[in-house]
Amino acid sequence: MNTKIGIDVSYAQGKIDWEEVKKHIDFAVIRCGYGDNIEAQDDSSWKYNADECTRLGIPFGVYIYSYAANDEQSRSEAEHVLRLIRGYKLSYPVYLDLEEESPATRNHAVRGAIIFGEILEAAGYTVGVYANLNWFRNIIGSRLDRFAKWIAQYNSSCTYEGKYDMWQYSSTGYIAGIQGSVDMNYDYSVSVKPFPSETADTAAPPDIFYAVKTRNHGILPDVKNRSDYAGWQDSEIVAVKIGVTSGSVRYRVHLIGGGWLDYVTGCNWQDYHNGYAGDDQTAIDAIEIYYETDISKTKGKYYKAVYQVKGKNNPDYYPNQYDNETGPGMDGYAGCFGIPFTRLFIHLE
Repeated sequence: MNTKIGIDVSYAQGKIDWEEVKKHIDFAVIRCGYGDNIEAQDDSSWKYNADECTRLGIPFGVYIYSYAANDEQSRSEAEHVLRLIRGYKLSYPVYLDLEEESPATRNHAVRGAIIFGEILEAAGYTVGVYANLNWFRNIIGSRLDRFAKWIAQYNSSCTYEGKYDMWQYSSTGYIAGIQGSVDMNYDYSVSVKPFPSETADTAAPPDIFYAVKTRNHGILPDVKNRSDYAGWQDSEIVAVKIGVTSGSVRYRVHLIGGGWLDYVTGCNWQDYHNGYAGDDQTAIDAIEIYYETDISKTKGKYYKAVYQVKGKNNPDYYPNQYDNETGPGMDGYAGCFGIPFTRLFIHLE
C-alpha cells in the first residue's frame, strides 16, 4: 500500500518554518477556520500556511472545525471554506472536522456533512470527513461513505473496520521547523481530485440590472451590466434602483449636503421603502453597493459588485470600486462628497 506521511496544522503551531518542514513530510492539511462564514473565525495562520505550501510546492488540503447545528450553519461553513480557498490549488480534500460534542451538533452532523459536501463538490472539490474512531463507529456509521475518510485514533494501528483514506495516528509528533507538538498522519489514498483547473467549465456571472431617476428627465430605462451607463448626460441623479438575477444586492446612497440613507435591497420604483435608494429630490454624490453571491447558482465562485460613477461636469469616471472594500484606491463607495454624480456603471466579477 502506498503510504505518505504528513501533518495537520493550525494557528496552534505558531509560525512554521515550512522550508525545514518540507524536508520531513509529504503533505499537509491546514485549518482554514471554524464555524460560520465570519472573518473573525478564520484561522489566523491560514493564509501564511497556505501561501508557504504553495510557494514551496508542498501538497496540501484544508479542514474546517464544524459547529453546525442546523442547515443554515452548514451552508455557512461551506461558504466559509470557499471564501478562503479561492485561488489555491489543493492536492488533498476539503475536510469537515466533526468532533464537537454539543448535542445539537452531534445530532445534525451527518445531515450537515452532506449539505456541506454537496456545496463543495458542486464547486469541483473533493470532500472528506475527519472524526475520531468513536464518531465513525457510533455516530456516522456508513452514511458518509461517499466522502473521503480521515480517522483519528492514537494507537499503534488503526482498528477501524471500514475503508479509510487517512489515519491521524498521533497528536504529539515532532517535526523540525515546528515549535512544540503537531498531529501526524498517514495517507493511504491512491489519488485525489485536484483543484478545478482554470479551463474548467465555470458559471457565468449573474446579471445585474439598474436604473436611475434624474432631476430633469425622470426615470430612465434599465441597463444590464455594462451594456450602457445609467444616466442622462450631466443631469443630476436623485434615485437609484439595482437588482440581480441571482444572489442579492445591498446598496445605499449619500445625499449632497446631507448624509447616508438607509440600506435597501429591493428593485422596484413603486416600493418607496425598500425598492430604491434616494429621496427623489436631492442630488446623490456617492453610492455604496455590496453583492452577496448565491454559490449554489455559481458553482461555488464568489462575485463582487464592481462599479464607478462620473461626477457632474467631470470629463472622466472615478476609479472602479469593489463592493464596500477599503484600502489603496478603494473608498468603500463610489463618488466624491459635494459633487453630484450623473452616470453609473455596474457589473459583477
